[in-house]
Amino acid sequence: MAKTSTSSLGAASAELQMLAQRLKTWRATRRPGQRIPEDLWQAATDLAGIHGLSRTTTALKLSYYALRRRLQAGAAGDNRRGRPPVFVEVPSLPLPPDGGARGTVELVAASGARLILRVPDVGPAGLLSVVELFLRHRA
Repeated sequence: MAKTSTSSLGAASAELQMLAQRLKTWRATRRPGQRIPEDLWQAATDLAGIHGLSRTTTALKLSYYALRRRLQAGAAGDNRRGRPPVFVEVPSLPLPPDGGARGTVELVAASGARLILRVPDVGPAGLLSVVELFLRHRA
């Protein structure tokens, strides 16, 4: 069996080789200063999720740190995209016999989810179960 020359991609997958060729074509025809198109970046981040960051950046001749930023941003965005907001109706709390003053409690989770409660003057024990439920739910 005759030996064939190996490309610089070595044993990289066919997907990496195809994307490397697309990038090579784009680089040969681009205008100076033009940024890599989003569809090529998206394909590169998809492949980095499969083949690993180092192997992908080496095969595609991309900046390791630029692809890592995009990969991390995509992972964070995946948690928020595609999921509709969840509406939870909480039964109203009974008003104290004297009518009580109304108040507002606003909570913001690290994910950016926001809970605003407009309730009568209720002690912390009355709101604890609602707050715990909100904090447990990952929006």
